[in-house]
Amino acid sequence: MNTSKSTTPDDITIEPRRPAFDFSEVPRYWLRDPFATHFMNALSVFVPYSERTVLEIIRKYANHISDPRLLREMDALFKQEGLHALLHIRCNGLLGGCGYSAFHVFEVIQRSFVKLVRKISPAMWELAIPAAFEFFTSEISREFAGNRAAWVGDELNEAVDFTRWHALEEMEHQAVCYDVFKALNNPSWILTAILISCWIPATVVSIYGVQLYLLFKDRVLLKPRNWVPYLKFIGTSLPMLTRGTFKYLSGSYRPWTPADQKLYWMHKERMASFLEKRVAA
Repeated sequence: MNTSKSTTPDDITIEPRRPAFDFSEVPRYWLRDPFATHFMNALSVFVPYSERTVLEIIRKYANHISDPRLLREMDALFKQEGLHALLHIRCNGLLGGCGYSAFHVFEVIQRSFVKLVRKISPAMWELAIPAAFEFFTSEISREFAGNRAAWVGDELNEAVDFTRWHALEEMEHQAVCYDVFKALNNPSWILTAILISCWIPATVVSIYGVQLYLLFKDRVLLKPRNWVPYLKFIGTSLPMLTRGTFKYLSGSYRPWTPADQKLYWMHKERMASFLEKRVAA
């Protein structure tokens, strides 16, 4: 057993919620433009198996954790991620119904790649995988919550509400996988190494690859006037998947910064009405 403690701020609770969503009236481009929409659609393709992988690995090493608070947070993480995966499976089914059926090929590639990485990874590197995945989801969630206009524009629909809710919960548990990783006395620099050597290249190729497929299916990139906006989107969104890579080299690193906490409470306050009306007790 290890005595490492949770680093989640004391005033933040990881709360599994059960909101209801009706995606039947969601427009094809549910964010401000096709580029933002298909970036998030591409991310959705990979969420279910990524969430499953996080749960499998964290459960595998759970018996090494002794901090009661961290154990409670792990249980809340399991409940949050389980529902996230189920709802994204629904979303992916709707994508298939819109004529994007080939995205299942990307899911098969993802499963094969992750299984291979886990098979050849020693315990330290395997346990770094959930922390690496949470690196991406927390960065994307903070970006979405903090730059609503850049992503959403004037759109108001169920998919936007779904993404806002998902971002809130990803922000809540952003420290859990890292805390479990550190609980086994693993050096944090391993996360920088595995991000640079594996998960950043794989994530960039995967998300932008699926986004490109979806844009071509919609014939968006067959119009030259869309080329500059497309390249501009890549230039502005790519840092979201790469920034903070070297933060794990600092011996004083903690997942939650004062800016993170301020953004979290601001986002939660903006969602107060939604949470009150749409989340079942």
